[in-house]
Amino acid sequence: MKPSVLLIECHHDPEEEKDKLQAYIDWLEPFFEMTHVYVVDLTSPEVKEDGVVVTGSRWQIAKDPVPEIITRLYLETTKPLLGICWGHQTLAYAWGAKVIKKNRFIERDEVIRVLRTEELLYNMGLFFTVSESHCEHVVPDRNLKKHFELLAYSSSCKVEVIRHKARPLWGVQFHPERSGAAGRRLAANFAEIVVNQ
Repeated sequence: MKPSVLLIECHHDPEEEKDKLQAYIDWLEPFFEMTHVYVVDLTSPEVKEDGVVVTGSRWQIAKDPVPEIITRLYLETTKPLLGICWGHQTLAYAWGAKVIKKNRFIERDEVIRVLRTEELLYNMGLFFTVSESHCEHVVPDRNLKKHFELLAYSSSCKVEVIRHKARPLWGVQFHPERSGAAGRRLAANFAEIVVNQ
């Protein structure tokens, strides 16, 4: 039996960006029984599903306030959680890390360099290629290092994959839902984490 996951959709306009939600559904469905909710409809940080995935978004931390319910979820949940792109940035930000805007929008395939090949990055090798699409990124500052371990980086981003030191919380800057075999491996690894939590 597959574990259950709550997919929190954080797209700027869910009607306009249905294809982006579908990419997440297609990516997770082989490994999870899924429920999804739009972020503004999320009413509690308490989650009944076995795990949580928070999607990317066109929102920017520099100009769009992070929904309070998302911050509460990051700070309170004990369920395994994976933040993707904006989800990764807001996860780090909730724990006090700095997020800054890049000089240019990054939209390309990116080689990820792995520092620790365990749990989320198990069996992915020391390098793998993924789809990258963002204009903000997490800075490896004192607050990030206080709460998170850095698991991977790239030439365009010093903080590609993080894991919270005390809770089952992970973040990835890239888009595994658009990254083929590497993305599927990561989803399988996250499912394994959820099952064994």
